[in-house]
Amino acid sequence: MKIYILVEDTKKESRFEAEHGLSAYFEKDGKKFLFDLGQSGMFLRNAGKMGLDLSDVDYLIFSHGHYDHTGGLPALPKTSKLKIVAHPDCLLPKYHDKRYIGIPAGIDNKIFNLKDKPFKLTEHVWFLGEIPGNREKNLGNQVKDGIKSKDFLLDDSALVIIEENRLVIISGCAHSGIANIARYAKNLFPKKELTIIGGFHMLNHSDEQIQKTIKDLKKLNVIKVYPGHCTGNVAIKALLSIFKGERIHSGKVLEV
Repeated sequence: MKIYILVEDTKKESRFEAEHGLSAYFEKDGKKFLFDLGQSGMFLRNAGKMGLDLSDVDYLIFSHGHYDHTGGLPALPKTSKLKIVAHPDCLLPKYHDKRYIGIPAGIDNKIFNLKDKPFKLTEHVWFLGEIPGNREKNLGNQVKDGIKSKDFLLDDSALVIIEENRLVIISGCAHSGIANIARYAKNLFPKKELTIIGGFHMLNHSDEQIQKTIKDLKKLNVIKVYPGHCTGNVAIKALLSIFKGERIHSGKVLEV
């Protein structure tokens, strides 16, 4: 199966564009899937350069409601068959200090399928919904029912693709902990091996924290990792010294 990285913070080929964010595309069970959209319409331009037609996508899944994953939504062609799936809190206004960092304002909430529990998209593709367990602290604020409060990013989720003897997990930022996400997915869908793609949110982790995450992933029988975005170069180097895989870039096509 091929997974196309439409947007990531870096690029290797000059013909592609890069921005802080993430967007990926794949096909499974006869359906077309988009996972996150980066900050802008860049995902469409890069997709065109990769020979992809995004005019008839079946599913768009948002990992969470931050701007660097949802900002491209106004640029996406809307069709009657498009289903947008996210956690309910993905739509809440989100702030870092006074700076707005949430989903683009003015989006019609009616176009969303909001799910906080595991949700089956197709036979082999699932949205995980709300991830139980540890979460990051001090991630900013959100506004719910007119009240501003700390945002613990309960909307942070991931996508699971079920293969014959393994799971492929796509994570946007892993604010709920990349090992925690992997553990939850494996509890729901027991499989022998795991492959993880996307942002692992280890940028500010200490060496000790990085090694603990690696230890946890090894226990879960993670075989391959394709990190990028918010993972951080130090963590990426450490992960790829232990697991098979490679760093992702805008324009990269993964064979998983």
